[in-house]
Amino acid sequence: MEIFWMIVIVIVGGAAGGFVNVFIGDSGLHLPKFENGVFLPGFLGTMIVGALAALGSWGAAKAITIFGPATVPPNFSTGDIANALIVGFGGAKWFKSETEKDVLQKTAAIAAGKPPDPGAALAIASGTPMQALSAAVQMHS
Repeated sequence: MEIFWMIVIVIVGGAAGGFVNVFIGDSGLHLPKFENGVFLPGFLGTMIVGALAALGSWGAAKAITIFGPATVPPNFSTGDIANALIVGFGGAKWFKSETEKDVLQKTAAIAAGKPPDPGAALAIASGTPMQALSAAVQMHS
């Protein structure tokens, strides 16, 4: 049962790191949704990715025996918790960056198919990825 609680703490730490990542940047605190044809994972998505990243990192570093006789008793330290938070944050940041990359690629594809619009170009260059996509969608054909 001891290993179970270690895993739970790592998952919670990774999810917390992912949750903190929600407040960095412009994505804000929202549930998963589709906007302008793009899936936005919201805070739940970043927390899940953070939890999985932390669990994967911890599992690779610890290599605890799950089935069979344990040759070395498992140990758990504050370093494991700190690692879960940091890896959870980093995993969520990667996930958010991939989502924003997809949004910006869609923005470029839409804008490239429309006539030049200086106002939209300014909005695309200075806005968040979702604001840029909105500006591209609203460009005149």
